[in-house]
Amino acid sequence: MLFALSLLLGMQSTAWTQEASYILKRQLFKVALTSINISPDGLFLLSGFNDGTFRLLDPDSFEVKLEVSGAHHKAVNAIDMPPKMDFILTAGHNSIKLWDRSGKHLFDWNAHATTIWNAEISSDGLWAVSSAMNKTFLLWDVYNNALVERMRAHEDVAMAVSISPDCRLIASGSKDQSIRIWNLETRQVIYQLHGPTQDIYDLEFSPDGSLLVACSRDKSVRLYDLKEKKLLHILKGHSDMVLEAEFSPNGRYLVSASADQSIILWDVRNGERIHQFLENEGAVMDLVFHPDGHSFYSISYAGDITRWEVDPEIFVLYYYDLPYREELAADLIFEPKRKGESKKEYGARAAEAAVKKREIIARYYELYLDETEK
Repeated sequence: MLFALSLLLGMQSTAWTQEASYILKRQLFKVALTSINISPDGLFLLSGFNDGTFRLLDPDSFEVKLEVSGAHHKAVNAIDMPPKMDFILTAGHNSIKLWDRSGKHLFDWNAHATTIWNAEISSDGLWAVSSAMNKTFLLWDVYNNALVERMRAHEDVAMAVSISPDCRLIASGSKDQSIRIWNLETRQVIYQLHGPTQDIYDLEFSPDGSLLVACSRDKSVRLYDLKEKKLLHILKGHSDMVLEAEFSPNGRYLVSASADQSIILWDVRNGERIHQFLENEGAVMDLVFHPDGHSFYSISYAGDITRWEVDPEIFVLYYYDLPYREELAADLIFEPKRKGESKKEYGARAAEAAVKKREIIARYYELYLDETEK
């Protein structure tokens, strides 16, 4: 997505600073990443690079497991893998290519005339959609390697497109300020939602398919209820264009990535901003959750890939800050080093305090989970 993003970014935003850190791992590559995804089994990170290379990385160590250089003439702006994990789909410049797990080239899908912004495979692996910088997006029959239809309805550039988890619906978003919901089988628009006021860069369905999130150049993240066909929340917190959003696997929260160099964690129930991850040195371009939901990955314009922990402490500090801090203050085990206390004694107490603190956090987090189930 870096090549396409460079067309949109006029300047880099001012970097933020913050004390708390939930970074599990960060690695800087010589060539910037432009897209990120994860295999259905969570064992491989799918990564596209600005020089047209794609790699499969170990999700814990970021060790390269497969590398295909020169896969595309320009940046790999999208990468995906079907549930069977029998091939890899990459999109770069105006072409889509399929590769086997060993990196052998299988097929080309050549139907786009402009730079491809997004491409994704349906949850059943049978369909794919792809969008470029024009008014039309494409629907593909994956295993027959066939273009099924050019989907036309928008009056302006439509870069955002996504298939629902049940594979019945397609959502597309456009600069014409509309989001259109299509019946995949009939290829017809069945209803329309009023969208953001500027370009829509990303659309994502919630895991149960009941919600849709839209990210826009107008700095907003909008959350829609698809059953009621209405806008639920306008999530405000970013100071620059929002490029990507991802629901957690359980659908309780989502993260959004922006050119303002931040990632925001949102509560889906009430639209509240729970936490802002600020330790980025460039626009954050793409996100993907690990299937376990306890961490997610991001890539930035600075050329790094970062794994972030969705630590239960984040939720505790937001929803139960006062009672949590009062409980810590009331327990002597959390006192600073005492007068006359040896280094060994203090070390042992600090270790015991750390264990107890995690137990307290876990208790408050369970309370949060119970309340979200109501």
